[in-house]
Amino acid sequence: MSEHSSQKPSATVAPGQVPFRHVVLLGDALLDAYSSIDKTPGKFESSVLPGTRDDEWKLSVVSETELEREGHARALPKDATHAMIFIEGNHAIEQSGLLDQRPDALGQTLEQLSFAADEFERTLERLIDVAQAARLVIMVCTMFQPNYKDPVRQRIASAALALFNDRVTKRAAAAHVSLIDLRLVCNEPEDYDRPTLLSKRGVQKVANVIRFAMYELDVGARRSEVFF
Repeated sequence: MSEHSSQKPSATVAPGQVPFRHVVLLGDALLDAYSSIDKTPGKFESSVLPGTRDDEWKLSVVSETELEREGHARALPKDATHAMIFIEGNHAIEQSGLLDQRPDALGQTLEQLSFAADEFERTLERLIDVAQAARLVIMVCTMFQPNYKDPVRQRIASAALALFNDRVTKRAAAAHVSLIDLRLVCNEPEDYDRPTLLSKRGVQKVANVIRFAMYELDVGARRSEVFF
């Protein structure tokens, strides 16, 4: 399949009409920061992107668990036009014990971390395959840097995260889909509520980049592009 046949136009639009875009968030990494927001259709979109017309776009969240439980055909909305894929890896780094290990245990910890990255990559590849099978316009997000106050912990965590983000860029390039680089978007302390959780300000910055990328990619499938 060529890169131009793997995605479909957002919608058939009459002259002067605003195209409808239904963005499906595959993987719910961004949703944690909006856990207290009303998910009622219309209110959810307005909370994510205030001022956007209600009839212009819709946002849905579909986790990998839902895809496995319900099947791809049933889990994905029928009117979906775009897929934004973002799964989290910071928790895998914390759970690996890397941030608390002694230097002499580094080799073993890195091996465990690489196994976690392997599983992460397999999950990412599955989600891209699902979105391509539905012929959606696809955007894949890198993971944002953590925001630890301890500089040593921050350097170690950032170095470990590079292993996961390498898998993200590789999979996006291999699939000829566009990349949203959150490392360049969420780059201020105010963008974080906790070291590995974005604040509403941070999520808003991410949403603005996603909206820009979504509109840019409406013109049709192109080679992989990076947005930030």
